[in-house]
Amino acid sequence: MTPNPPDDTSSTEPKELVHPPVRILITGGGTGGHVYPGLAVAGALEKLAPGSQVRFAGTSRGIESVLVPRAGYRFATLPASGIRGLGGRARFLFLVNFFLGFFRSVLMFLVWRPRVVLGTGGYVSAPVMLAARVLGIPCALQEQNAVPGSANRLVGRWARRIYLGFEAAGRNFKADRCRVTGNPVRAEFLAAVTDTETGDPRKGTHLLVFGGSRGAATLNAAVTGAAETWCARPDLSVLIQTGPKDHEAVAAAFDAGPADRFTVVPYIDDMASALRQADLVVSRSGAMTLAELQCVGRAAVLVPFPFATDGHQLRNAEDCAQAGAAVVLKDEACDGPALVHLVDELLGDPARLRGMEEAAAQLARPDAAAVIAADLLQLAAR
Repeated sequence: MTPNPPDDTSSTEPKELVHPPVRILITGGGTGGHVYPGLAVAGALEKLAPGSQVRFAGTSRGIESVLVPRAGYRFATLPASGIRGLGGRARFLFLVNFFLGFFRSVLMFLVWRPRVVLGTGGYVSAPVMLAARVLGIPCALQEQNAVPGSANRLVGRWARRIYLGFEAAGRNFKADRCRVTGNPVRAEFLAAVTDTETGDPRKGTHLLVFGGSRGAATLNAAVTGAAETWCARPDLSVLIQTGPKDHEAVAAAFDAGPADRFTVVPYIDDMASALRQADLVVSRSGAMTLAELQCVGRAAVLVPFPFATDGHQLRNAEDCAQAGAAVVLKDEACDGPALVHLVDELLGDPARLRGMEEAAAQLARPDAAAVIAADLLQLAAR
């Protein structure tokens, strides 16, 4: 299947700000991978249609409750819970929250009627988009992964537009509604692209390891096992994001290494700069992580989360590996010795690293947020 290109949004951000202000609601959450795309699109909307009102809806428990207000947007909280793989009580709670979320969304839309609703994934998006459909408000969906989650497969039936991060996801939706846009990344990652064009700021051999905002137990255990070997290398510096749970244990493993070369933190606030300084990245293979790696043009060792819904992280990683931008290391094979061996192999072959970086850059879609924003404005105009 080859989805049609977006109308009037071929490849680059529109140069003229000609769109009138509109009201657009963005809903999604639970993980950063569902929140950051919405924030990227919101920023693009404000550039293309100054004066527009962009609001978000999500849960009070998800990371969206922190990230969205921090970015300066109005945020409405709604009840939501998952259902897949859970027992009878969870299914009952899902139904209760779904209908509560639906009726609250209807009331919200009657008071503040948006012209378009964009869903970015997570269970909270389903009742919001159903309410929009009932009220005749156009809906759109942004699917980050190669394999859509349960919620997005449901709400995709109601969406007039479906923006795909991976073309393979289009087989789950109606072809005439799909647009392969790539995943929208935040402005700071686009700035990182510009920086690398004017000069490479990397010094020495630098490795970046991270497993998402909450960390990854497998990666934390692997870097702990690799610590003694890495600390003995005078040419290597490492930045590790552990999440809060394993931070102290991982940090203790690197106590023997010089503090100026080995940094272990629970969370990296400026990920764009961290990626730009890395010679090699070791990470999970969430869709937004891959989009950011590609926009900055970095080679990666990808360790897919084995329990991701429908194995979507493995599919994401395989897509990048087939393009030559990454090497896949299965979760069950990722331990200290294996990680040391693979990192040594890649860092010891600069030509291969440069080829992987070039392949990553070829996959990048830095205009994705602008393309999606322009298409949403067209939907609003209709």
